[in-house]
Amino acid sequence: MVGRHRTVSRVVGILEHVVRSERGASLQELVEESRSPRSSIYDFVRGLVDEGYLVEVPEGGRYVLGLGAHALLASRSTSVVELVEPVMRELARGTGETVTLAVPVGSELSYVHTVPSEHPIAYSPVLRTRRSLWPSSSGKILLAYGAPGVEATEAPGHTDVPAEAVEAEIALTARRGYATNIGESVTDVAAVAVGVVVAGNVVAALSVGGPRARIEEHLERAAGSANLLLADHGLGIPR
Repeated sequence: MVGRHRTVSRVVGILEHVVRSERGASLQELVEESRSPRSSIYDFVRGLVDEGYLVEVPEGGRYVLGLGAHALLASRSTSVVELVEPVMRELARGTGETVTLAVPVGSELSYVHTVPSEHPIAYSPVLRTRRSLWPSSSGKILLAYGAPGVEATEAPGHTDVPAEAVEAEIALTARRGYATNIGESVTDVAAVAVGVVVAGNVVAALSVGGPRARIEEHLERAAGSANLLLADHGLGIPR
């Protein structure tokens, strides 16, 4: 039992130190802070990176808090949710459909906030659970734009989809600035997603979803509205 508590304490200590560090923390700093063997801290750090709770910054070999933490943390004052919520509400009013925010969690994603449709029959996503990047429209966006912690070369989701088809759709998504999911996850549901940019990086995906019969012909228009609203708030992908 003591050993388990020590492990938990070390992992929590790593996360707390990274949160306190404005520029993130290096592996050496984490070792010194924890006073633990370097090999142990390295294993913990790699595990946290794999699970999406830490992201390694390419320049300088430092670690920062991963966006996967948004699936657990409720601090709206520092959350991407707070930045995007005004856009979500306006988009929901304009489209009449459910608007959802997704963030990457390791090689998966999690829906962290939603503004529901006022229609009696509407799409209702399950929040704060992990799901495959593919074939969701939000996952395609995260793959296309290389969100932190997400590798475009990862084999996403459904293994029955040919790699060539996946690569072609990811390339199409990057070219046109939005991704669709028309009945791929749920036959009667369709959605479109666009990227959310913070500090020059796509860090999340914003989707509009609803019953396929009602929304399918409006997906491109919804994507255009979403991209314009995000751009107006300084959160859009430069086109």
